Order: sequence, then structure tokens, then C-alpha cells
Amino acid sequence: MGVSEYITFTSEDWVLDLKSRSVLLVLSEAEMTSAHFEDVTIGQAQVLLATTPPDARLEEAQLDAATILILEIRPDMPKSIDRLKQVRASHPDLPIIAATRDSNLSLVRMLLKQGVRDVVALPLAQTELAAIIAEICGELDARKAAEVQQGQLISVLKSIGGVGATTIATHLAGELAAGNTGKGVCLIDLDLQFGDAGAYLGLSSQLSIADLIAAGARIDRDLLRSVASKSANGLHVIAAPIDIMPLESANSEQMLRIIELAREEFDHVVLDLPTNWTNWTLSLVALSDIVFLVAELSVASLRQAKRQLQLLASQDISSSHIHVIANRVEKRMFRTINLDDASHALGHQIEYSIHNDYPLVRAAHDQGVLIDAIRARSKIGADISAMLPILTKEAGA
Repeated sequence: MGVSEYITFTSEDWVLDLKSRSVLLVLSEAEMTSAHFEDVTIGQAQVLLATTPPDARLEEAQLDAATILILEIRPDMPKSIDRLKQVRASHPDLPIIAATRDSNLSLVRMLLKQGVRDVVALPLAQTELAAIIAEICGELDARKAAEVQQGQLISVLKSIGGVGATTIATHLAGELAAGNTGKGVCLIDLDLQFGDAGAYLGLSSQLSIADLIAAGARIDRDLLRSVASKSANGLHVIAAPIDIMPLESANSEQMLRIIELAREEFDHVVLDLPTNWTNWTLSLVALSDIVFLVAELSVASLRQAKRQLQLLASQDISSSHIHVIANRVEKRMFRTINLDDASHALGHQIEYSIHNDYPLVRAAHDQGVLIDAIRARSKIGADISAMLPILTKEAGA
């Protein structure tokens, strides 16, 4: 069997779930074909196969893309040891696992002095290698958490479609962006089928969340920044797809990777989520620092809001992270349903209410601007601003 045939035949068996990390496996053809792998039980990342002689020089692009390197070492070939030294010199922070046959204590000591993270025996065995990779990934996670300050994650849910959750998400993100002096604020429209956040802000970029989903493991900070459009007030927006996409087009691993990068890039990340639940939407809500559930004071909306709260409770999502917003509230003495009655029906306090001024909201949407651009100091603007203290409090906690 030729090398290319081997790689094509076994590529699906060499995919690990390591949170979108890339493991570069460099072996000779003989060692590649004799490796013993049956089933991968750890993590999710792409394993890149490079079949080369033990003394062949490695391409810089391959090394640059790797998070972990598994490198065959032939101690009887000086050029094989030289290759290890060259990789260590050019990529000092890249964890290297040396793979060699008939290793002894002297060889292991020599390899460790050359900066190798660990040594495994050839032919490769899945269980041994999986344990080493998992340990390295744990160390990388701990190091990354210590180095990178993640931005606050805010999810905006809707009890039913049409309750104005996108309006609240765009204005809330806009208010945060207006007062931000750090890394900025990003609004991500994850309603893959009916998202309108970009249009509400007058943005018309051809790039969208679909481009990040399509990138898969190739997504990085530069791509994230290139997809995000910037509104007039400095808010970064990753728009929903132009064409309708099935919600199943994305999976939890992809979405978590996108959101992880966004949190590294921005101080606040606001998610406008779809009405329908999927595994990835639930995963993102569970990850969120703050969850806003938007409802109206109608029987249908409150009924669905209660079901949403029950779902979140069944997933052990703390109720202290969930804040209910009543939208389009008539500020008058006599209403069919008042806020106290609605809170009692939900079994959860309604903490915020947004004034009902549909003509003003419609005018802002039609012009692609925030409400304050049409009417400064509006009642809706004041209601949105009243929500900011809890965000700054949670962000500093």
C-alpha cells in the first residue's frame, strides 16, 4: 500500500477531540503502517499526518500549524537527532513527543535534554499516546487560562419568536461598546435562519458566522476579526448567514471554538440565540456568565418562557445567572397582566422591563441605527441602560 493510499484510507481514524488543536504526527512509512490504533476516545482536534524519512527536514508551515508534535527519532542516524535540534531551536514552545524503538535510559535522558516533553515506544500504541496527549493538553489549558483574560459572555434568549430579543441584544451590545475603553464588544448573531442583527445596525457585510463555521479547525483570531463588521459606535458584529442554514450545520465543538476565540479578543461577547434549542445553543448558554430571557406580558410568551426556565434548570444552569426581561411593557396603571403576576406565573423574578414604543423601534430598524440616533434619552434607551450595572458587576467579579 502506498503512502498516499494509507493516509486517505485511515484519515478519519486520526481525529482527536482536543478542542481544535492540531497534533502533527511525523513518522516514516514503515512506522506509519505499523501503528496500532483502533478507536480514539479522547477529545477533538485534527491529527496531521506527515510521512517522511526519519532524517528529512520538516516544513515550517507544518510546524507553525501544530500544537503538539509527535516526531520519530532514529538514534543511529545523526541527521535524525539534528532534525530534533532544529525543530526545538525554531519552535521552542512546541511540545514534542519523541517516538523511537528500543529506547534505553541513556537515550531517554539525551532526548529530554534536547527539550522533548515525553518519549513513546514504536510501534505507536493508542492508549499510551492518548494519555500523554491528554496530559499535555491539560497543561496547555492551564497555561492559557493563566495568560488570557476571557471576556464576559452574555446570551440573549427569546421566549418565542418576535418578542424583540434581537432589538434588546443590539442595543445592549451598543451601550456596552459606547462605554468600552478596552478590547471592545462583539455581538454575534447565531440565529442561522432568521437573524437580523446586522441589518438592524445598517451593516451589509457578505461575511458571516457561516464563514467561521465553514473554516472548522482553521479558524483563528485573524479570520474572526475579518468576519466581524464594525458599526458606527465601535460595536463589532458577526452577522447571521445571508442564506438560511440548518441549525444542525454547526456543532458544539465548532461553536465553542468560535466563542472561545471571541472571548479572547473582546471584553464582552453578546450572543443573539435562535428560538429553537440545539445541543450547541444549550452548551453556549451553560457557558455564559449572564443569560437574558426576553418575554412579553402575554399568556403565550410567558408560558414558553416558563418552559425555557424549566429546561435550563434541568441542565443545572444556575437561576442566579438568568435574568428575565419583559419587553414592550405599557407603562400604565391598568394592564391585563402586571409584572408581579407574571413573575409569580414564571416562578422567577422579572428584573427588567422595556418600554413599549413600537414606532420608534421600527424607525430605527428601517434606518439601520440604534434608537438613540433618532431620539436621544428615549425611555427605551433608559431601560436598556438600567441593565448595564449587572454586566459591569459580573465582569469585575
